[in-house]
Amino acid sequence: MSNSVLALLPLALAYIMFTLGTGLKPSDFKVIVNHPKAFVVGLVNQVIFVPLVALAVVLMMSPPPTIAFGIMLISFCPGGVTSNMLTFYAKGNVALSVALTGVVSLLSVVTLPILITLAFNHFMQDQAGSISAVKIGVVMFLLTALPVSIGMLARYKFTDFMMRRSGILNGLASIFFVLIVLAAIASNWQLLQEQLASIGLELVFIIVVLFALSILTSKAMKLSWFDSKTISIETSIQNSTTAITLAPIIMGTAVGLPAIALPAAVYGVLMYVIALPVIALIRNKN
Repeated sequence: MSNSVLALLPLALAYIMFTLGTGLKPSDFKVIVNHPKAFVVGLVNQVIFVPLVALAVVLMMSPPPTIAFGIMLISFCPGGVTSNMLTFYAKGNVALSVALTGVVSLLSVVTLPILITLAFNHFMQDQAGSISAVKIGVVMFLLTALPVSIGMLARYKFTDFMMRRSGILNGLASIFFVLIVLAAIASNWQLLQEQLASIGLELVFIIVVLFALSILTSKAMKLSWFDSKTISIETSIQNSTTAITLAPIIMGTAVGLPAIALPAAVYGVLMYVIALPVIALIRNKN
């Protein structure tokens, strides 16, 4: 992968986050007040349970350090536009999904630097060099929080235009997502061939456990099925684009995507393979 293509990855992520912002409006966050219990359950699942489940699977299956760190990296990332779209198809609470995605994306400016630093020091201690939590925090602000905020402002100022062009904006975001996943796979093709079965099994296990766990926690809190399936999707679907884009920044790679980006690339494919049949099963279930 050329330096110019690698340099475009942050711009692609910023654009994807901008499209997320254009789909947000202040009224979307009223769900936090109207359904506080559902929101808190979803927030706790996303921020706490997802990394813990990923850590348990990694410790149990003991993948190579770069793969282990890559799996943890994807678990730290917030959901994205994909989770909102899948919630819509599942006939879930789209407002709750959007609010969770927006809030967790903004919180990631703080949570990701801390969690990435801890995971790097644990799994990548044999790697030369170190990472800066402050640098990652600044990068996360520039690539996620700022574009989301600009997108929300654009939605507020140019509502009619943004609504009319939403299909085009989201279509381009989907294209960027596919290209980023393909770039990560192409940069680590040999490692993918060696580790595909192992990575795939670990990621499938994480997604399935998260889905089941989120249903159980929602049921324990006596949430409606409408909210429960929303939280299960929001918990199980992470923004792999963020992980892939952060990978070269974390490793200081100038050419090609590092191996830690590979789990996120595989996940970017697997999440659809698993999620779509599940959604088809639960969308009309009462």
